Amino acid sequence: MKTSKYLSRIVALLLALVMSLSMAACGGDGGSGGADVNNESVDTERTQLYVFNFAGGYGVEWLKLLKDRYEELHKDDVYEEGKKGIQIIINNEKKLATELEDQILNNRDEVYFTESAYYYSLLNKGVLGDITEAVTGDMAAYGDPAGTTLLDKMYDEQKNYLGVEEDGEVKYYAYPHYASYTSLMYNVDLFEKEKYYFAKDVVDPQTTEDYFIVKSTDAKSAGPDGIEGTADDGLPATFEEFFILCDYIASNGQTPVNWNGSHRDTYLGNLMQAMVANVEGLDQTMLNFTMNGVAENLGTATADGFTADAAPTTITAANGYEMLRSKGRYYALNFVDGLVSNASYYNELGFNSAYSHMNAQEDFLYAGNDGGQTAPIAMLVEGTWWENEAESTYKDMVDAMGDDFSQENRKFAIMPLPKISAEENGKNTLCENSYSLCFMKANVADWKKPIAIDFIQFANSNQALAQFSQVTNTPKALKYEMTTEQMDGMTYFGRSVMELQSSSDIVFPYSSEPIYANQAGSFAMVNMWNSNVGAEHFSAPSVALRKDQASVENYFSGLKSYYENIWGQMVY
Repeated sequence: MKTSKYLSRIVALLLALVMSLSMAACGGDGGSGGADVNNESVDTERTQLYVFNFAGGYGVEWLKLLKDRYEELHKDDVYEEGKKGIQIIINNEKKLATELEDQILNNRDEVYFTESAYYYSLLNKGVLGDITEAVTGDMAAYGDPAGTTLLDKMYDEQKNYLGVEEDGEVKYYAYPHYASYTSLMYNVDLFEKEKYYFAKDVVDPQTTEDYFIVKSTDAKSAGPDGIEGTADDGLPATFEEFFILCDYIASNGQTPVNWNGSHRDTYLGNLMQAMVANVEGLDQTMLNFTMNGVAENLGTATADGFTADAAPTTITAANGYEMLRSKGRYYALNFVDGLVSNASYYNELGFNSAYSHMNAQEDFLYAGNDGGQTAPIAMLVEGTWWENEAESTYKDMVDAMGDDFSQENRKFAIMPLPKISAEENGKNTLCENSYSLCFMKANVADWKKPIAIDFIQFANSNQALAQFSQVTNTPKALKYEMTTEQMDGMTYFGRSVMELQSSSDIVFPYSSEPIYANQAGSFAMVNMWNSNVGAEHFSAPSVALRKDQASVENYFSGLKSYYENIWGQMVY
């Protein structure tokens, strides 16, 4: 019962203080399946292909289904004398590519699906096998339209990053896996019940309540995209509207926003990264990685706000630290400052290091549905993997309270982030933050490489991509379409993510610029919030802004000074 879970929360938090929690982008042990996958015995009458899966928030159920379909497809094929068929042996383990890269050549696993996979680091270590044949081969045998390839499903930034020129030919040694977007996830059921949607025509509002619809049939505002009749109608279009919404939610005795305390800096950092991209747009944000182009949104901060430079700045690897002065970074800091400076806007456990991401997800789902023990929570700072990761909590709620509390019957959605002002409303920009790749290791036996390449193609056919999205309610980091019937097989939340991805520009933080390629982890935007404020150094802004140890103005100014001082070390 939920009551017992809340009574045990204090104990759980204390225990968590002494436990090591993963820092991965899709961090928990939630999602589908797990240890049973690793206990499968080797069938000596079949040929084995060993496949590694990162055991994070996306789970392993999608891969188990893929395994079953692939084994059935090849059950009569002979690859080794005296054997018939293929057996996919899954190693579902919670290790990032950065933890594995020195072991890959010695490990049994041959194909990898993982994250924090920094491509050029892996290439330089010689652990990646050539999968060009998989990327450029015709996909007709896998049910895709004849003449199409996996290359067709990649975004330009991915092609430029993963394509390596060798002897006049472009080679590929990895392929994109899942897409992770951090944003505000909102409780649609609560928004609909409480009418937390901005009204279309608001004239001379006298109270906070006057900004919002009164009846479900009232016309809603156009939302962040500025277009009426789309999924974001009624949602906050600007930073100002977002905090008006927080005021309204708080005035109803409810919690506007929740996030986890264990990895607060990572999750809020990823949210700020998303804010930067949504303010700057695709081309300007990519300058943080390519360091080749003209920055049009740089400036300085004063007590009066952000002041744009009189002229654009040409960005190269030598002065890439100038990107720390971007308008997007200033307003991302401004947004987080507004959020953490008002205690009524957030759950105070967000600053408790023992409050895990799983705790925060559980509270988001249970709050308001636990017999009045806690007030409803309207929004959650999370990644798009969260709903799949929270599968066990959904199951507990169904067991205790019935099918109304299942994933299929509850309504949550990803919130398109607000813009600085109504004048900037328009197309949304998402920022992928997991560095998730699929690859074959370099020393797979020559006779088995065609099997590995075949499996990678099979895993990225249109049918497999759709199945992945249906199982995890998340997108792959690729361009593909799903039928109405396939979309109907997803939850309300999953459909909202797929729809937002399809209508957004997407920043993939990739570049073949040597300064970036050789140390991509150092340039992950979530890590690029170090600031020197006077004699104080801060690695992340939330606590500093909350405790007034720094203002937005001096924290922003300190970003450039910090990175300018160490840039030579980062470059060389």
